Amino acid sequence: MKQIFYIKVFIVLFLLITLGGLMVHYQHQPYMLITFGLMCACLLSYQLITLKNALNHSILIVEAIGNEDLSFLNSKNYQQFNSTYQYRLEKIQHSFSRIKKDSIRQEKYLDWIIENQDVGICTYDENGHVLHANSSFKEKINLPVFTHTKQLFTKTFLTKELIQKAFHQNTLELENSNLVLKARQLVREDQTVFLLTLQDISNELEEKEHLSYSKLIRVLTHEIMNGMTPIISLSDSMLMTMTDEEHEPVSLENLNQKVINTNVKSLKVINNQAEGLMNFINIYRSISKLPTPKIREVNVDNFIQEELNSFSEVIHKYNIHTEIINVNNSEVYHSFDPTLIHQCVHNIIKNAIEAMHDVNNSKLTIEFHQAEQLVIHITNNGPMIPEEELKHIFVPFFTTKNKGNGIGLALCKQIARVHKGNLKVESEGNKTCFTLKI
Repeated sequence: MKQIFYIKVFIVLFLLITLGGLMVHYQHQPYMLITFGLMCACLLSYQLITLKNALNHSILIVEAIGNEDLSFLNSKNYQQFNSTYQYRLEKIQHSFSRIKKDSIRQEKYLDWIIENQDVGICTYDENGHVLHANSSFKEKINLPVFTHTKQLFTKTFLTKELIQKAFHQNTLELENSNLVLKARQLVREDQTVFLLTLQDISNELEEKEHLSYSKLIRVLTHEIMNGMTPIISLSDSMLMTMTDEEHEPVSLENLNQKVINTNVKSLKVINNQAEGLMNFINIYRSISKLPTPKIREVNVDNFIQEELNSFSEVIHKYNIHTEIINVNNSEVYHSFDPTLIHQCVHNIIKNAIEAMHDVNNSKLTIEFHQAEQLVIHITNNGPMIPEEELKHIFVPFFTTKNKGNGIGLALCKQIARVHKGNLKVESEGNKTCFTLKI
């Protein structure tokens, strides 16, 4: 194919040179000179037209390739033009075909993965038209056919306000269900796409509940065994001194003052242990059965200041620097039970102060802000809490203190929960922060 092209070029050049020579030879004969000049012009015009057509074909082919249209390969014009470029264009065709097949295969694979996810996944455009929704999402919203987001707002539990709230918070736990709604805004080339996911966290909640029960049972077993061991031991000893070999009660004549005194001491220990177990049960009852919160509107600025004022003596004693930060920069009012939240905040501040007893330049910071929830951060610069202790810090009766009962933070966690909030802790370096959300 290339050889034919070069032969044509050679013939044209040869003719042009020949005509040029003839024009020089007949330069004194005007008619011949004009004739040969016109022949040269025609030959050049033909060659230019040929090149122009080839260029136009090339431009059309490039545009077709750019539009992923390779149908020109079978056209009549291409069959005339392909003598030079057929091999290269066919390579391009095969490359495009392979890329397209790979793209379709990859798209089908991703669709299959999305379709087989337990997490419900949905994407839609700015006009609310659904681009994709997998079976899991349709099942969770109970809509077999789902084409527009208007269906969500009119036929499902997902209201427009809930979705807007999810976009604001990124993650939203839906009330009265075990579903978590997540929302993201994505930009794909020049198109904005909105992504919604619905995840059933029933298994995760069951697993957490199981772990919580396991931890609680271990603690209860430990406490009860600690209380019962001396009771059993002492009662066995008393039985040995108060009965004969046939396990019958001994007569009064066989009892001496020493045995009586020993048994009295044993009874006192048994009584103390029994009282301790009763106290333990009462404490457990206080966690499991919190009173119903008496909600009222509270000035948060005054509430936090009063909590700090109640520790003024110890704060002065240990020279602790305190700071209250209101992020809203205006008076904050929020509805909660001030008695219960007082218990929670008071206990966290007390623990923070105790953690800073041996710290130089100790500092206690209480920062709060209000959006849809009231968020209170209580931070101290005491020693870091070890990771192993952090795992159990909210478990009832878990304590690292010599005189602690391990009930304070567990009770705080429960108080946060009855206010539909949460309590979390983070500790790293010389900074420990408790975050209370209500």
